Amino acid sequence: ESKFGLLEDFTERVEKLVAELLGENSMAVHSITSRLKERPNLERKLVGGDGRYTMLQDITDICGVRIVTFFSDGVHDVAKIIESEFNIDWANSVDKGAQLDPDKFGYISLHYVAKLPNNRKELTEYRRFSECQFEIQIRSLLQHAWAEIEHDLGYKSEQAVPRGIRRRFSR
Repeated sequence: ESKFGLLEDFTERVEKLVAELLGENSMAVHSITSRLKERPNLERKLVGGDGRYTMLQDITDICGVRIVTFFSDGVHDVAKIIESEFNIDWANSVDKGAQLDPDKFGYISLHYVAKLPNNRKELTEYRRFSECQFEIQIRSLLQHAWAEIEHDLGYKSEQAVPRGIRRRFSR
């Protein structure tokens, strides 16, 4: 089995697992989606990045799951479930909102880098994923809408949006 095929299977399996875990905990969310980072994006991180990534194993978000809650207080409730069900790599996890100064505007989302816990890795259906890690993003619906618009306006735009316009949009 190829590494890419393994990661495709893992990404699908983790998305389903997250949905089951939230359902078992009666957590209603807007959406749960997953993605596997595409090869050109991986190459860009390795070759043209800031030097943090020297090999594929350094990239923590090859597999990703995003949970969008209806309200901001749901982010915390979902986070508690995720923290109790997965092994969290705290050194590589980040609360993007906590990084902002109180008078600043910007991207808000909770990002965990995680692996399956030992008890789940021992199960036959998860054994082959024992070394796989993934990023899980948790944000509210309004945070998600804002992030999508900001992302399209600035991050991936061919022509940079002037700072003043980005600031006005954020406000």
